[in-house]
Amino acid sequence: MKIGNLEFENNVFLAPMAGVTDISFRGLCKEMGCGLVYTEMVSAKALYYGNENTKSLLRIADEEMPVAAQIFGSDPKIMAEVVQRHFNDREDVCIV
Repeated sequence: MKIGNLEFENNVFLAPMAGVTDISFRGLCKEMGCGLVYTEMVSAKALYYGNENTKSLLRIADEEMPVAAQIFGSDPKIMAEVVQRHFNDREDVCIV
């Protein structure tokens, strides 16, 4: 399966779940054959202001690639800055 420039092994995608889809769980799901895994939903504002706990939610292992990150927020400027700062050089990460 292909979406944009990303190719997936299959169409089985792990939904983003706060408090569940951490790096260990995503790795396990990839091992079990999941085509795409999502990070937990993370706050753009918390990333913008450098919250370390929130940054840790975005730890991504090479084995997870490609991976999707779900970022939420209400300020488009902050969200754009966060995507540029954290994901601009990552072609293997989908931002939703």
